[in-house]
Amino acid sequence: MNAQTPPIPASGSVELELTDVAHGGKAVARQNGRVAFLPFGIPGETVEAQIYRARKRYAEGEISRVVVASPDRVEPACPYFGTCGGCQFQHIAYPRQLEIKRKIVSDQLARIGGFQGAVVHPMLPSPNEYGYRNSARFLTGRAGELGYTDWRDNVFLQVDTCPIMAPPISETLREIQGHGIPGEQVRVRYSESTGETLIWPELEVPVPAGQPMIQYELLGHHFQVSATSFFQVNIPQAEALVRLAMERLRPLEGKTVLDAFCGAGTFTRSLALEAERAIGIEESPPAIADARVNLAGLGVRLIEGRTEVELQNITTEVNLVLLDPPRAGCEPAALEALLALAPEKIVYVSCDPATLARDLKLLCSAGAYELLDVQPVDMFPQTSHIEAVATLHAL
Repeated sequence: MNAQTPPIPASGSVELELTDVAHGGKAVARQNGRVAFLPFGIPGETVEAQIYRARKRYAEGEISRVVVASPDRVEPACPYFGTCGGCQFQHIAYPRQLEIKRKIVSDQLARIGGFQGAVVHPMLPSPNEYGYRNSARFLTGRAGELGYTDWRDNVFLQVDTCPIMAPPISETLREIQGHGIPGEQVRVRYSESTGETLIWPELEVPVPAGQPMIQYELLGHHFQVSATSFFQVNIPQAEALVRLAMERLRPLEGKTVLDAFCGAGTFTRSLALEAERAIGIEESPPAIADARVNLAGLGVRLIEGRTEVELQNITTEVNLVLLDPPRAGCEPAALEALLALAPEKIVYVSCDPATLARDLKLLCSAGAYELLDVQPVDMFPQTSHIEAVATLHAL
């Protein structure tokens, strides 16, 4: 674009060159000092865009026509793609998805965390590009129909299939479609190891529903997971996460390891098998109840409570820490308490690069830790969500 090229308008149609993908999955176009965010584009493409919203520093729009397509543009597998807000990347060939996600991690670390040139390894690809999710949460419409939301205006969208789900979940969705309780979400879980399907809450449907828990297998261990407890949705990649965390925390022999946000004990079980002592903190009552079952006989000390509070009550020496917080990341009080504990290593498992960068900045700016590397893991193919494992060592 030359100096005569007009800036991106506040509204209306404009031809743009896409140069990047932002955190959240929207393609980016910059033109004469103005930036636009457009869903379902690919860097390198020229598109005709319809700008529908102008902010002070940026504009938002939709792609009305692809003028010059990327060689990485592919046909989406889902009939709802482009309308449903669940997936952002089905139009992008999988190897390019991995490249884009790795760059997003690097960009967030640099922009938010100040980590220029951080070591970010290539994304660890998922063995399954589709059909990988073992859990779904469906919204319920006014007439009991089940679905997700339209990305444009967040209104309800009925769906009858979801290709990123394990096929039995889509089959179950078709069996229970129309039987939801208005105002309530319906969770469907499937365990490949046992063949079980869980439907929660109890519904008047032609299949069994209302199961309080389900059994999963991960790295040869069986885990009880309550209907409302968190558990990783992509088992092969969850196993990869545990292996990565263990590799980075070792040696564990003779050490005390703390697993904050331990959930149902996914990481804690493997840690307890090698460490001298393991401590887990979890505030969700269903998850901590699952953890007590899953970790029985391993001598793990389980603490029910908020991590930012309970970390301040730890009086024993802690050598190693695993952090696996929700998408919002850690509260500042939790990170400050962690700095006071002064473990030798911290491994931070994150599902949001922005909050990861923010939290790593606090941990490292105190001068107590350095960031060694970040290994991104593609837990959620076809979406913009990114899992990553960051390793910190004490200085």
